[in-house]
Amino acid sequence: MICFTSGGTIDSAASVQELSASLFEFQKSGYLCDTVIVADDGQVKAHSVVLAAASPVFKRALQSRNHPVEHTVVLPGMQRAALGIIIEFVYTGRITVAKDSMKIMDAIEDLGIKLHISRYLFHITAVLMSLLG
Repeated sequence: MICFTSGGTIDSAASVQELSASLFEFQKSGYLCDTVIVADDGQVKAHSVVLAAASPVFKRALQSRNHPVEHTVVLPGMQRAALGIIIEFVYTGRITVAKDSMKIMDAIEDLGIKLHISRYLFHITAVLMSLLG
């Protein structure tokens, strides 16, 4: 869908979605990834520019580096599975509600990543999913 705004600007949400999807495909394959995020039980590769744009915590951690070819960010207490879900959310804007979603929601908030949804609504959805699943 293309929307015209004042001043004749064209706004294409589809272009943003396509860009996001391409970046996520790059991340999943490791293509051009320059950052390794280390969890307690594994690691995930990602693009520093995407991480810094999504999270003030990542931005501060990455700014403190002297621009090496590859960055490393250690997140003590984080599990690889949860980290994978968070990184997928950063790239796609989507999160799948699961039984441990409240822990993931807390981690997302700790990283300063904006969800743009009501925490109350998310909590209710997580509770319903755990009851049904």
